[in-house]
Amino acid sequence: MMSAPIAGWVLALIASTALFETPPPLQGIPGLPETLPEGWYARLDTERGAIAVRLLPGQAPQSVAHFAALAEGRMSWIDPFTGNQTSGHYYDGVVVHKAIAGHRFEAGDRTGTGRGAPRYFVPPEGFAPINFDGPWRMGMTRFPQGKLSAVVFFVTAGSVPWLNGKHPCFGEVVGGKDVVMEITAVSTMSDDTPREPIVIESVRVYAVGDPPPLPEPVRYTPPPYEPLRPKPQPVQP
Repeated sequence: MMSAPIAGWVLALIASTALFETPPPLQGIPGLPETLPEGWYARLDTERGAIAVRLLPGQAPQSVAHFAALAEGRMSWIDPFTGNQTSGHYYDGVVVHKAIAGHRFEAGDRTGTGRGAPRYFVPPEGFAPINFDGPWRMGMTRFPQGKLSAVVFFVTAGSVPWLNGKHPCFGEVVGGKDVVMEITAVSTMSDDTPREPIVIESVRVYAVGDPPPLPEPVRYTPPPYEPLRPKPQPVQP
């Protein structure tokens, strides 16, 4: 049986959900307040429990737009196994492909390798005012050459300030922090891949209250990569 605060939050969420199908009752997310501020929230159901995240469309509009569109099945993508363009709830069934104890976990690649996600990108954004100085943040990863993924995300369990200004911060965890900590602490191989698969069963996005509509994803092409060049050496007289 859910506690009174969690039950109250569930009723408030169901009553105020807009634009999307009414969600099932949230279960197993400890520590949620009885009510949540108006805004957009994501619920990640994992094999280890559920995680609730407040999204930050004002701070990182394209990171949120791509994440939400993929989660809701509003955005097509190339199936890495067939090469065919498809659609549907992209994140349903993906596994956590990296976990670092007390630090973070990463997911969002349907191949489970961290290298096979669709090549969708976002512009530099989401660096402030909420950043990685504190724990319980959600951010987008980086591809080689500094390209910011619009698909592969990570969730932090600790303070990681060295990521500030490098990765978009587009959400903060408001429930299920113990689940985040548990996932980061699983046994891993030398490359931080969990030894036993941890599946994200579903990701859904909900409105609490009447927030402004979420932005639509806009295709972004990063500027060409400029390789580093040797530092000019002084000419000897």
